Amino acid sequence: MEIDISAYHPTLTAKLVGYEFDNPDIHSEFATLYNVDYKTAKELTFKQLYGGVFKEYQHLEFFQKVQEYTNKIWNKFNTNGTFTVPVSGYIFEKDKLGDVNPQKLFNYILQNLETSTNIQILLKIHKILANKHTKIVLYTYDSFLLDWDEDEEQELEQIKDIFKEFKLAIKINRGKNYDF
Repeated sequence: MEIDISAYHPTLTAKLVGYEFDNPDIHSEFATLYNVDYKTAKELTFKQLYGGVFKEYQHLEFFQKVQEYTNKIWNKFNTNGTFTVPVSGYIFEKDKLGDVNPQKLFNYILQNLETSTNIQILLKIHKILANKHTKIVLYTYDSFLLDWDEDEEQELEQIKDIFKEFKLAIKINRGKNYDF
C-alpha cells in the first residue's frame, strides 16, 4: 500500500505563509486561477515555489504571501545572520551557507519543513504499527510505502488520522506489489 500526500509543498508553503486554499484539491484550484489544465497548473506551481513567482501570477494572494514571507525571512536572515526553521528548530547560518539568495533560503526552509514533518508522521505511524504485521517499507518525500496486513484495517484508520492531524490530503493505492 502506498500513501501519497497530495500537493505537499504547496500545503506546507500555505502553512508557512498563513494562506488557506478554498479547494481541498490545491492543483485544481491553481488550474482555475491560472486558467490552464491540471498538469500544467501543477508544473507552474512548482516552478514558482522553487524558482520564484512569475510576473503574471504576482497578483494571486497565495504568491503575494509567498513573496512577503520570502522577503521577511531574507531580511531576518541578513539582519541576524541566522534563520531558525519552524518545527525542526534547525538554524541556517549565513556564514555557512555560501552562495544563498532569498529564493534558495525559502527552498531550504521548505525542504527542512518537509523532512521534519515527515519524521513526525513516521514516528506516529511507527507507534501505531508497533507489534503489528504491517511495516513501513519505504518513504520518499511525499510517499509512504507499507507492506500491509489486510487484517489491520483499524490501524489504517489511525494512520489516516495522522495525516488529518497535519491537515494533509492523501491518496491511497493498494496492490499486490509496488506496481499497483
